[in-house]
Amino acid sequence: MKTNNSSLHLSIGLFVIIGLVCTAYLAMTLANTTFFSGNSYTITAKFTAVNGLRAGSNVEISGVAVGKVSSISLDQTLYQAVITMSIENAVGIPVDSTAAIKTSGLIGDKYVSIIPGADDVLLKDKEILMDTQAALDIEEMISKYVFGSVDK
Repeated sequence: MKTNNSSLHLSIGLFVIIGLVCTAYLAMTLANTTFFSGNSYTITAKFTAVNGLRAGSNVEISGVAVGKVSSISLDQTLYQAVITMSIENAVGIPVDSTAAIKTSGLIGDKYVSIIPGADDVLLKDKEILMDTQAALDIEEMISKYVFGSVDK
């Protein structure tokens, strides 16, 4: 009777451990975090406005996700938003590329779109992407149109 009871306890324990591992994996996936991030490099870019962008947003090239926004901070001297992006090692970004903040759909999430340049030299880890385009503020454009400050 003891051997049957101990195997029941063992199977319940394994079931609980597997459940906890699956819950931890799901939580990390939904939070857009990576526990093992050895297969990526980081680049930064400075923008005048990053309205609606957040850490964890996608970084895309031609509509394909190639990384995530790691952090957003403020440059205290230039008063610009500094975005740190984590890019997959398999993806090389030319030095003369352009980063633009786009919106998926009309009122969807913001993401960083990288338009690759033609240079043969690629950005390396912790380098700066120089050419950027700020986010388009749709609310501001609509309010200008509605309240008549846009020429018709």
